[in-house]
Amino acid sequence: MRWVLWFLLTWTVWAKPVEVALFEGGEGLDYFERCAREVGNVLCQGDPRISEKLRIRLLEGKPPEVTNASLPFDQLIAKGKVLPLDTWLDGPNWERSGRWRDDFLPGSLDRFRIGGHTYGIPLQYTVQACYYSRANFRAHGWQPPQTWEQWVKLCSQVESSGQAALAFQGRYTYYASPLIQHCYYYLAGPQAYADQFALKPGSFDNPAMVEALTRVQDLARGHFQPGALGMSHTEAQMEFLQGHAAMIVCGSWFKSEMRDKIPAGFELAEFPLPPPAASNVRPAAQVGAGYFFVFADSQQPAGGVDYLRYITAPAQAAQLVESQDLPVAVRGANQKLSPDLQGLQQILAHSQASFGEGLAATHPGMAQIWADVRFDLLQGKATPAELARRLEAAAARLSAGAEKAPVLFPLRPWLLLAAVLCLVLLGRAPHPPQTANLRQLPWRDAVWLAGPPLLLYACFFWLPGLSALLASGCEWDGLSSPHWVGAANFRNLLESSPRFWQALGNNLFLMACIPTLITVWSLLFAILLQPDQPRHRFLRALYFLPNLLGIGAILIWQQIYHPQGPLNRLLGWDNFTWLSQDHLYPSMLPLALWSAGGFQMVLCSAALSQVPSELVDAARIEGANRWQQFWAVSWPSLRPTVLAGYFLLLIGAVKSFDTIWLFTNQEPTSQVHVLGTLLVQTAFAELKLGEATALAVILLMLVLALQRALNRLEEP
Repeated sequence: MRWVLWFLLTWTVWAKPVEVALFEGGEGLDYFERCAREVGNVLCQGDPRISEKLRIRLLEGKPPEVTNASLPFDQLIAKGKVLPLDTWLDGPNWERSGRWRDDFLPGSLDRFRIGGHTYGIPLQYTVQACYYSRANFRAHGWQPPQTWEQWVKLCSQVESSGQAALAFQGRYTYYASPLIQHCYYYLAGPQAYADQFALKPGSFDNPAMVEALTRVQDLARGHFQPGALGMSHTEAQMEFLQGHAAMIVCGSWFKSEMRDKIPAGFELAEFPLPPPAASNVRPAAQVGAGYFFVFADSQQPAGGVDYLRYITAPAQAAQLVESQDLPVAVRGANQKLSPDLQGLQQILAHSQASFGEGLAATHPGMAQIWADVRFDLLQGKATPAELARRLEAAAARLSAGAEKAPVLFPLRPWLLLAAVLCLVLLGRAPHPPQTANLRQLPWRDAVWLAGPPLLLYACFFWLPGLSALLASGCEWDGLSSPHWVGAANFRNLLESSPRFWQALGNNLFLMACIPTLITVWSLLFAILLQPDQPRHRFLRALYFLPNLLGIGAILIWQQIYHPQGPLNRLLGWDNFTWLSQDHLYPSMLPLALWSAGGFQMVLCSAALSQVPSELVDAARIEGANRWQQFWAVSWPSLRPTVLAGYFLLLIGAVKSFDTIWLFTNQEPTSQVHVLGTLLVQTAFAELKLGEATALAVILLMLVLALQRALNRLEEP
């Protein structure tokens, strides 16, 4: 029997596959799954939200062997969580035709070469380029530019022909990052560019950075397609493919992502982003994501390395290029690119180096700063010099480490505490009168009756709440050991964080507008659709339909709010950007009314149907008008139902998250954060888990206080 158990245990350990956790984008996972089957004992798992899932697993200490997810790998490398690969890179490649290191394009391994060791393996190269229609250029006699100045001149020529020059994915400001990085790299040089990611003093507030920001702002304000700042990435790419704009800057995933939407006969072509004429920096390819990493503390790191050696073998990589029409960082494989993407092959062939922020190249705290700077740059809300100073100040603050933040709001925390106490006191119910004939249970019966539910409640509510309260007093990045800081996280949020108060203000706006608007509108419809008749039932069903659409409602309103969409045409407005983050909250009100009003209307209709018709008839006979009939007869029966629905909407407004997160593509600026999105941003983008937990505790206290007050108001 012991031998059987030993065999089963040994077989289980041996058979555990190498786990590969991949981001699942438009190109799919077919190639990686096929390679997993050919290597053997490898399990591929893909998910569009793999990054969020892996962050949780890293906190648990259970990483997979291999991933290409967007994680803070610079910090993970510094903590020793990522395996250095130099031993294997200097050894034979999978085909044993040379060193593995020599299979890669020049400069492609540089991004994650840190401290003399190489940690990241590139495969799919997301090369940044400017896409254009060769037929369109040929018809107008235009030529791809060689310098930035020629590019600006070309944009003016395009616009003089009646066509927009540049389509742009303006709702997602990170699409401006390649332009900013490109200009700064060629104006300041590779070393100054690298200094920015290390947050070295003077790497932001300098003439080259100001000039780079100026060039991008001038391009955006002068040559982006009208309405571009209200378009998503697919909307902007469709504008280009439909001939409404002559060019678009995008990564090399463009053709794969838009494959089914490219018109027949469209002659797609690319040229590299042109450098400023004064630059003397050698040609370099701007590349982005596509790096694979092996976790050092995974169960089978050597098996993960073998899988990477196989998928980057030249013969295998050539099959990937041929099947997906995407460039890779492997020598010789890009010859399989289609004629439409030969421009990308030429960019890689002529480049002597590479640059680009990779997956997460800078301090996590800079993510929000950059999002705000890019938004203000594109909108023209600040000058480039002001933005450069803002970046420099943020970099200096983050480089200084965990020093005490200055107190900016000394009174607001006390006002918030007073408001919470008022809600709690408002929710204090009077003691019920003592009834003498109530039978008192023996204590043993009471324990058996109430003990199990109280135990479950404690396990699933009080214990997690207590652990969260303890975690809120720690400073922790999820990578190293937490250390106790007491109430510092709460002080930073309440006294020193403009983002927290802006997010709380946005929640208050939603709480004030959305529940009231939906409740009044739905109650009005419920009254108008009385009595219960077939045509009224049909109209109620029609009004309720948007509640069944879920996320589809957001997609429908994205089309309605398109800058060239039906709403702007109806109103006669020219390219108004409804979904720009400047106008996001007013634009959410019609969406909320349309998508959530049906449920409230059904609740009100059900309550109205329970009002005794005899009372309504008696009030009418007594001479009561319609308003008096409603207020004196119907409202007392409606009140509990209406308030219950209103309270649900109110608490939902406090916990708002999904609509903001989707409309901003997971990158809200500071001015549109709500408490929910700020919590996720703080925890997973900035790696401030202690501060995020403190924010969660504040949010929980607000919800509990509000619920206590609302329960009291619900009493007759």
